[in-house]
Amino acid sequence: MIEKPVGRFETLLFGLFCSGAAILGLITLFILYDVLARNLGIPAFTHTLALTEYGLYYTTLLGAPWLARKKHHIYMQLITAAVPSKIRPLVARLSYLLCVTTCVLLAYYSAQVTLETFVRGDHEVRSFDMPRWLIFVIMPVSFSLLSIEFGRYLFGFDDLYDGELGIHE
Repeated sequence: MIEKPVGRFETLLFGLFCSGAAILGLITLFILYDVLARNLGIPAFTHTLALTEYGLYYTTLLGAPWLARKKHHIYMQLITAAVPSKIRPLVARLSYLLCVTTCVLLAYYSAQVTLETFVRGDHEVRSFDMPRWLIFVIMPVSFSLLSIEFGRYLFGFDDLYDGELGIHE
């Protein structure tokens, strides 16, 4: 069951997550129509493949910050489970620092790419033309929000590893 968001920031994350879920629902409908159309001999929607690819990409990036907030994303538990309990907090902090650093760098460089493609007016040419910046614009947003989420862990506002062996369950 999905917990009700608390506060404006968490509501924003939840809204992005729900947007990703809605996109996933639309992808399902597009594929369903495409299969039915082919089997019934009626014209298929020519943009299904491109929209599905973009939709899966957007779904991932829209949902990631909420999943990090709620500790439902995938992360490695082997290291914290394998190290002695005395150094688990240090190992956890180092992993949070690595996550924050990675997300900040990805946010920064994806923002640069987004701006470059916007200024140049680049287009993605597939079954339909789309401004290329629309493909990239979600990356700096998502990775900035992920930086904040992992920063919460780094600065002790929350902890991913709260199980007996340093594992979130």
